[in-house]
Amino acid sequence: MRLAKYVVIALVFLLSGCVQHKANKKTEKEPQKELSATNSTSGSANEYIALNDSVRNALIVRGKDIARKTTSALQKHLKKAIKEEGLEYAVNFCYTKAMELTDSVSEAESVTVRRLAKKYRNPVNETDPEESELFKSYILEWLGGRPLSPKIIPDKEGHPVFYDPMYVGTVCLNCHGEPGKNITPELMKTISELYPEDKATNFKKGQPRGMWAITFTEYKVK
Repeated sequence: MRLAKYVVIALVFLLSGCVQHKANKKTEKEPQKELSATNSTSGSANEYIALNDSVRNALIVRGKDIARKTTSALQKHLKKAIKEEGLEYAVNFCYTKAMELTDSVSEAESVTVRRLAKKYRNPVNETDPEESELFKSYILEWLGGRPLSPKIIPDKEGHPVFYDPMYVGTVCLNCHGEPGKNITPELMKTISELYPEDKATNFKKGQPRGMWAITFTEYKVK
């Protein structure tokens, strides 16, 4: 019972730790103003932008802010789910509601928010070949001891996409660490039942586990 109590407390902060992207939370220049001040032209469905350093930096600021808002939304509802339903429901909540909350932020911000992973828990979060190569480059930089920075890369349709790694925090190990050591047998059983294709275990603290991918669908790079 005592161990379960500590695990419940840890899981209250689970999503907050798991989706940390090490963003600077200080107020920065409003990206929308910066974008509208650049050399851009209106299209039928998109605003066309020149992806210069100024615009790239503005999109990074906005991407970090959207990632923070998504984290806050997930954390708020996870805390409520654990308080009302308990430990087992925390994993069920992620299974049934996390995608809905992510989609609600996407709609509110006029973007597409995704949380990607090569070693995914939910198959819907799996990286495609291009994203896998990008994440591989992040891993190689991390292994080399270099700091990892957000990137803005246009997708196949020309929309700019914000990418930024997500790291494993201490509380993340309760669901993404080593089974039998960090993950209790009871919780591992629930995870296996909900996610039979789960690959998201055996991570170490501080390791990049995945990355944000936030597509700015209102813009196209000219």
